[in-house]
Amino acid sequence: KEKNVEEGKLITDPSEIHEIGCLGQIVHVQGVQNLGMQLLIAGVGRVLVTGASKTEPFLTVNIERCQDKPYDPSDKVMKAWMLELMSTLKSIVKLEHLFKEQLQTILNQVDVQNPGLLADITTSMTTADRKDLQDVLECLDVEERLARTLRLLKIELEQAQLQKNIHKQMEDNVSKMQRKHFLTEQMKIIKKELGMEVDEKEELIEKMTAKLAEINAPPNAEKIIQEQLKKLSMLETASPEFNITRTYLDWLVSLPWGISSEDNIDIKVAFETLDNDHYGMRDVKDRILEFIAVGKLKGTINGKILCFHGPPGVGKTSIGKSVATAVGRKFFRFSVGGMTDVSEIKGHRRTYVGAMPGKLVQALKYVGTNNPVIVLDEIDKLGRGYQGDPASALLEVLDPEQNKEFLDHYLDVPIDLSQVLFVCTANSLDTIPGPLKDRMELIQVSGYTADEKVEIAKRHLLPKLRDESGMKASDANVTDAALRTLINKYCREPGVRNLQKQVEKLLRKMAFQIATGEATKLSVSENNLTSFVGPPLFPKDRIYDHTPKGVVMGLAWTAMGGTSLYVECVSAATSERGSLRSTGQMGDVMKESTEIAYTYARKYLKKVDPKNTFFEKNSVHLHVPEGATPKDGPSAGITMITSLLSLAMGKSVAQKFAMTGEVTLTGKVLPVGGIKEKVLASQRAGVKTVILPVDNKRDWDELAEEVRSSVDVVFATSYKDVFEVAFPEKKGAEVTTTEEAQSDSP
Repeated sequence: KEKNVEEGKLITDPSEIHEIGCLGQIVHVQGVQNLGMQLLIAGVGRVLVTGASKTEPFLTVNIERCQDKPYDPSDKVMKAWMLELMSTLKSIVKLEHLFKEQLQTILNQVDVQNPGLLADITTSMTTADRKDLQDVLECLDVEERLARTLRLLKIELEQAQLQKNIHKQMEDNVSKMQRKHFLTEQMKIIKKELGMEVDEKEELIEKMTAKLAEINAPPNAEKIIQEQLKKLSMLETASPEFNITRTYLDWLVSLPWGISSEDNIDIKVAFETLDNDHYGMRDVKDRILEFIAVGKLKGTINGKILCFHGPPGVGKTSIGKSVATAVGRKFFRFSVGGMTDVSEIKGHRRTYVGAMPGKLVQALKYVGTNNPVIVLDEIDKLGRGYQGDPASALLEVLDPEQNKEFLDHYLDVPIDLSQVLFVCTANSLDTIPGPLKDRMELIQVSGYTADEKVEIAKRHLLPKLRDESGMKASDANVTDAALRTLINKYCREPGVRNLQKQVEKLLRKMAFQIATGEATKLSVSENNLTSFVGPPLFPKDRIYDHTPKGVVMGLAWTAMGGTSLYVECVSAATSERGSLRSTGQMGDVMKESTEIAYTYARKYLKKVDPKNTFFEKNSVHLHVPEGATPKDGPSAGITMITSLLSLAMGKSVAQKFAMTGEVTLTGKVLPVGGIKEKVLASQRAGVKTVILPVDNKRDWDELAEEVRSSVDVVFATSYKDVFEVAFPEKKGAEVTTTEEAQSDSP
């Protein structure tokens, strides 16, 4: 009785089977390997289960044959049922049915005078469910059995008709599509014969061939293009390889083979362009003008690899665009900061899905010439990952001897990049690999002086930001004094990016007051500046108004520009032998400088004051303020010695006085870097006298006149020169040690 009985389940309860079933006769038995026996059973007749004789080892029941209820074959009603059943069978046979052939056999062979048998066989050929079939089996009234069978046949007839309709709809749709495709192909052939339409593939090949004729491709590139065109002509448009080949050909014929823009070699025009775009930056402008001058004498400007390095916001990227304008070339910029995939430079292999050429090939296609100015931004921030090392890939690009035949993985055709002017930008050279740095001409872009920032704000920032704020110069006036105060007390960084933000903030406040009707015109001066931009971020230029004993101002260079760096020394405790402790988050090099300074200070004190036993009897603590900021480098050597001697002698150094320089154990003062930034930092701090190593005199001479005139400079060869300036009331030691005599000798 259960619909879903587990296979192999043993039936032991008579209630689990129907009362009326079918008696089967085994006609054929065949053994099946690994599956048991296969039986062919023929139905003999209906039987009634009268009871169970035993249940073990399996259910055995008693049965008796069932007989149909008596009926009259000649009865008109019976004949009517049979005729309707036969008619329905014929209708089903005409349609597509699962048992069409079997039903046809019933019509041809079954005795129509035996309605019970006709009903049984016909029912077995339907797709009715088990319940309906069991109802027919249990029905012993022949007329009722015919009625139930006819109902099942009517359901089969409806299903067959529905199946036919579905089949017809599908055939109609397929026929329409085939007919449309056939007519479309015929139309294409007719239009082609009449010259009204060209085949898509042929049109594409003709287009590519025409492009190839227009460009001046080198022989190796032209050979590959011809091979790809031949390959394209043999491919079907529906083939995936067709689109891959088509895209590859598009890139090959779209590159500017032999197409160059005409260079502007007018030095006067270039000078005016650079001056209009940027204020100051004389070193950078001179180098660019020299580059153009060489091109003027040669008649053509060759490619070059320049690297502008300096603090943020000084205009390294924008000067690259100005270079392109000055020489009359197309401009393309992309940032390589954080790039970890070599494929961004060298392109992807064509075997990958979605493969594309590298950025350099994309740049050439975008600008349409083979001699653009390409800016590689943030080259000091190149990444490195499992996809390769982009810095190593750039070695080929930025080498004038190799980039004549730069090979992109996607194109697989050598490309000439020797005419490209590469401009790289970086904040620091420390993170650029040595081989890559060696291939570039390094040009330092230093920070701006206060006067330069004022001019930049007046010429560029204020006019531009006023327009963006919807105001005129007559509505919003900012005095020079206000700009200078804004620069000195709010924007001390070497660049002008933060200055632009502060000017934007200032103009927004002014625009708000004008828009709300609080004022019609506004003027910002030094006196009312704080009401617009808030309290100063740097209210004081110096930590100490009067430098105490043991404190000396040094000068340091950072990625953000120059800054003042105080060195403080105090006597922490008395000691039998004397010792030194240093703090201030110093790096290894700076810690070594403190040890050198302490050793030399003890030796030098014995010369200038032999009776002074301060270092032998005191434990000294040396500290560099702003302990949260990491510090490193040797340039604080003379500053540390001076601070230690100031503490030991109990004398303060000269006021408004700063210094920078590395010192050796024998007292020689060695050159350091970042002179311009350090001098600008001393200028902001109100310093009047600066001590620099004598070997940095060339850096001092390169500074602008307004910077050099703002401070006095003393060049030191040995520490004796520093001591005489720091402590003017004391003369340096007349006695010279053996080490100093050796170091001072030529």
